[in-house]
This record gives sequence, C-alpha cells and structure tokens, in this order.
Amino acid sequence: MVRIKVNGTCLNDGTVVFETNDFIECSGLIITQPAELPDGCRVEVTVSYDEDDFLTGKNGIVWATYDIRQAEILHRALLAQDINTEIKKTDLEKRELFLINVTTQSDENDAIDFIWKSESGLNLKPDWTYSENETNKSFEQWLGGH
Repeated sequence: MVRIKVNGTCLNDGTVVFETNDFIECSGLIITQPAELPDGCRVEVTVSYDEDDFLTGKNGIVWATYDIRQAEILHRALLAQDINTEIKKTDLEKRELFLINVTTQSDENDAIDFIWKSESGLNLKPDWTYSENETNKSFEQWLGGH
C-alpha cells in the first residue's frame, strides 16, 4: 500500500486548494458531515492505493516501472508478440513511474501473462519488491538470458 500526502489550504467556500493550485470540494472528500474548518487553515490529504493495481490491466495498465529503459524494452517485446502498447508517464511520490498501457483490451491478459503472470512468460517481479534504488533483478536476469 502506498500513501501520497498532499498539502493545501481550506477556503470559506468549502474547497481545499492544494499547493499545485488544483482544488477539491471538502464535500467530495468526506462522506459524513465535514467539520467546519476555518478559512485559511492548512490541511493534509492522504491518498492510499494498492501498488498491484498497476499490474491488473485496470484502465489498460499491465506493468509499471521506475526505469524508462525497462519500459521501452518491454514495450518492444510486447510489440514482437503482436500486442500493441504505449508507454505513459506519471509521477508517484516525486518519482517518475512508466506505465505499459495495452491499447486493445482483448490483449490485456496476454500481456499480463507474458510479462509477469505465466511461468512460461518473462515472470518479472515489480520494481517495488526490491529495495529502493536497487535494480529489478528479475528484469536484468531476463535481459541477460539467465
């Protein structure tokens, strides 16, 4: 589980303006009746998500990596399997994360099997199963042919 914290300021009209100048209405964040927050008070919003969502095919995303080289090689390997993909970039906790996005929904399971799920595929492990700043050993082993 990953948690991202975003800081902002609460305004009288019930909105929170984040440091990025994005905003959200407090009623959209809180299901129960929100407390009256004073105008100008600082707030912190924490968003939690399951990292494995980047592996399930949800929204076409079948793999994620911190390494652009890994994303490009997997993209080309999937193209060689006649699976069309694109690489998308997002920021995650001040780090770039490169997403492999399958462009045809019917190819999602084949891509997932090829990258990580099937024993007959690449059988890769996600970057976040390794220590921070450690290379993805499963990817490097596959790349080296071991």
